[in-house]
Amino acid sequence: MQQVDKLKVAEAFGRAARSYERHNGLQRQSGEALLPWLPARAGVGLDLGCGSGWFVPELARRAERLLALDLSPAMLQQACTKGAVEPICADMDRPPLPGHSLDFIFANLCLQWSADPAAWLAQWSDRLRPGGVMVFSTLLAGSLHELEAAWRQVDQHAHINRFIEPEPLAAHLAATGRRWRLEQADIRLAYPELKGLLLDLKGIGANRINDNRRPGLLGRAAWQRLNLTYPKNQHGDCVASYRLAYGVIYG
Repeated sequence: MQQVDKLKVAEAFGRAARSYERHNGLQRQSGEALLPWLPARAGVGLDLGCGSGWFVPELARRAERLLALDLSPAMLQQACTKGAVEPICADMDRPPLPGHSLDFIFANLCLQWSADPAAWLAQWSDRLRPGGVMVFSTLLAGSLHELEAAWRQVDQHAHINRFIEPEPLAAHLAATGRRWRLEQADIRLAYPELKGLLLDLKGIGANRINDNRRPGLLGRAAWQRLNLTYPKNQHGDCVASYRLAYGVIYG
C-alpha cells in the first residue's frame, strides 16, 4: 500500500480543472482504447475518476443513467457541463455505491491514484451486476523514465509518482475471483520543449503528490541542468514514454 495524500490530489486536480483539456492527450488516447470493451447500451454506468468529463458524451450515449465520480468538486463541475450525469464527490478508495449496482464502470487513468490498488479492484468489481463490465487503464512502472533519469542529475528527491509493476497488477486482478484480461501498450509523446511536458503533467494534476517531494520552487540553475540532461530525439524533441495497462473485469 502506498501513501497518497488525498487532500493534495484533490487540490492538484482542482487547480487543473479549467486547463485540463489542453493537456490531456494521454488520457484521450488511453480512454479511446477502452471504449471498444464497453457495451453499446447498458442501464447504469459510472465514469470513475471522471476528471473534466471528456468522455461523458460518449458514455452517456451508452447508459440509460450515467454516474460520474471524482474527488475534486471543480472537476465534477466541469464534467456536469458535458452531459446528463449524476455527480458524486467522493474518494474512489471508499466506494459510496452499493454492491451489484452498476452495468459498466469506465476508469480511465485513475487507478494510479489509489492508495491500495488490490482493494480498489476488489471493491469496484463487486459493484458490477452480473453481466456487467469494468474497463480501466493505469500507468505502469517505467513510465516517464526519461524524466526520472533527468531529475536524478539535479537532486535526489522523488519527482515521479510510483507506478505498479505488471505482475502485482495481474495478481490483484486474479484475487478478485472474476474473469479478467490485461493488455499492455507503450505511448510516446514528443514535445519541442521540456516545458511543454512539465506543463502537461501539471495541467492534468499529475505532479508529484507522494512523500519525498522536492520542497519549494525549482531554481534557475536546476532548471537549466534539467533541460540539458533531458534526452532529445533526432528531431530535437523531448520524448516522454508511458507504459500503460488496459484491463477488463467481467461481472
